[in-house]
Amino acid sequence: MIKNNFLYALAVALFVSLFLPAGISSIEKIDLTQYVLLSSTDVIGITASKGFIISTDNGKNWTQRNNGLPFKVVYPFADDEYRRLTSLYVDPVDTNRIAVTNSSNIYISLDGGWNWEEIETGGPVKRSNYFTSISLDPSNRDRIILGTSFNGIFETINNGKSWEQAELDLDILYRGAGFYEEISCLGVDPDNSNKLFIAAGFSNEIFTGNYLDKKLTLLESSKLLSEDTILGFDIKKEGLGVYAGNSYYFKEDGNSLWKSTVPLFTVKEADLNPEDIDRLSSSSDKKGIYVNSYHGSGERLEAHFAFMKKNGYNSMVIDMKDDEGKLTYNTNLELPNELGAVRQRFDLKLLLEKAKKNNIYVIGRIVVFKDPVLYKYSNSAYSIWDLKKEAPWGNYMKQTDADTGEVTWIQREFWVDPYSEFVWRYNIAIAEELQSLGIDEVQFDYIRFPSDGDLSTAQYRSRRLGMTKIDALESFMRVAREKIFIPISTDLYGFNSWYRMGNWIGQNIEMLADYVDVISPMYYPSHFPSSFMNNMEYLERAKYIYSEGTRRARIITENRSLIRPYVQAFLIGKELKMEYEEYTSYLDLQIEGVEEAGGSGYTMWNNSNRYYMVKE
Repeated sequence: MIKNNFLYALAVALFVSLFLPAGISSIEKIDLTQYVLLSSTDVIGITASKGFIISTDNGKNWTQRNNGLPFKVVYPFADDEYRRLTSLYVDPVDTNRIAVTNSSNIYISLDGGWNWEEIETGGPVKRSNYFTSISLDPSNRDRIILGTSFNGIFETINNGKSWEQAELDLDILYRGAGFYEEISCLGVDPDNSNKLFIAAGFSNEIFTGNYLDKKLTLLESSKLLSEDTILGFDIKKEGLGVYAGNSYYFKEDGNSLWKSTVPLFTVKEADLNPEDIDRLSSSSDKKGIYVNSYHGSGERLEAHFAFMKKNGYNSMVIDMKDDEGKLTYNTNLELPNELGAVRQRFDLKLLLEKAKKNNIYVIGRIVVFKDPVLYKYSNSAYSIWDLKKEAPWGNYMKQTDADTGEVTWIQREFWVDPYSEFVWRYNIAIAEELQSLGIDEVQFDYIRFPSDGDLSTAQYRSRRLGMTKIDALESFMRVAREKIFIPISTDLYGFNSWYRMGNWIGQNIEMLADYVDVISPMYYPSHFPSSFMNNMEYLERAKYIYSEGTRRARIITENRSLIRPYVQAFLIGKELKMEYEEYTSYLDLQIEGVEEAGGSGYTMWNNSNRYYMVKE
């Protein structure tokens, strides 16, 4: 057994598959995400759905060790998939002492992974925090250090009984508005427990943190290593080893040069099946506009086609089920008609014929979990429920009469239960009909839980025991993928594509990339807090948000989905004071950011469909 010098750092962020000989394991392929080399033959790893695994023959055969690790609670609810593990760490002194995390839980094994015990979190560690790294102190078995996606570093010195923010100055990692850079890897120096190695995700910088003076010191940047995210450290007496992607680098103490070595453990990347390839090909490089359903026919539609032709656009997003829960096309589905949910504003067959004639790719937008019509159906049986009021839950806005001073509360949003299979299938039936009618792509919007209002009173009556918000959205996407064979896209909040998230409103970009062909982040610069990335001029910041956001989304999804952002083609707030030259530049810079970062097209959003920000 290797002690101080064993390779205990995790590695290889690629989602890869290892095909096993028949009869060795029931696992047909392993979705390995990170691994640790214990010796020339012994390998341990974590996966996206099979939990913790171990091989004693250098990856030829694998077995699972998951006693105490939690199952996903996802459709079809077979209890045979474990939660996605997000980080792995092995004590370099005692290699039977292993820690793993999922998005919101910590587990430690003291017997090489045979049995796992959950470590409590609390205090400053919130359930909305997303865990991305873990480290154990070899000299203090009660000390655990936890890294997160955007909330910094936390620490316990009593095995989870209490937690504190790590006593380190993280200003160098602060991005504003309460957000830090992702902590993608941590490692305590076995010979100096006051020294912590920290890898910052996406920027790929390595820092050393000193608990004596609280300072972080930049050790190295990614330009000397790899474009892949740094995911592990191999701390030895003679120097520091770093895993980045599928490469290994080592730097001796006192030597500024990194030496690259051949990877000691290789993996076979999973191949896309022909259906995936066809969908990705047909949905790639689409540049277009959002078209409100009221503009889906007549002269306004013809004007949009002329505008797209003039400017070289090749796609349009149009509402098929809008924010009011109304189906806007001539549907034949029984339930929407029964509910009074149909408000036909165009003939879909005619629209598709005209679009094909103009070489326009048509994307049908379906607003899913925000739905005032379904909210009221069957005595609000499918709404989110309010525990205090014993009534349907809602997000209310206070209004005060200017003359009388009378205060009233107006319900702003109507949310149905994202855990409800009835709700899933209602929306997926719409997508199926659109598919049968010849639409090119379906786009699910409001694939999330509510973010505003008194969420403490919200009860989800369709939630199964142990089911998380991420589980609910994954279940919806699984059912959709069973039924929909054309490309699927989904819209995400900008922050939920900039960082790994999901515990807040359920939107987890890593998970969604397993099911959708296109992800459309809404990186609207005006919607990011003004204090976020405020160290640059406003127009420069707009370009940076799109370029960096697109780059990060591609890294997180590992290009399993295309990244096609919505760009902000509207002005709001102080932007309304912009003159023509400034606001056209504002739009152009967003598009430049997407293209420079390898985005696969973009969609301009303006709810009024007045695309005045496009240069004439």
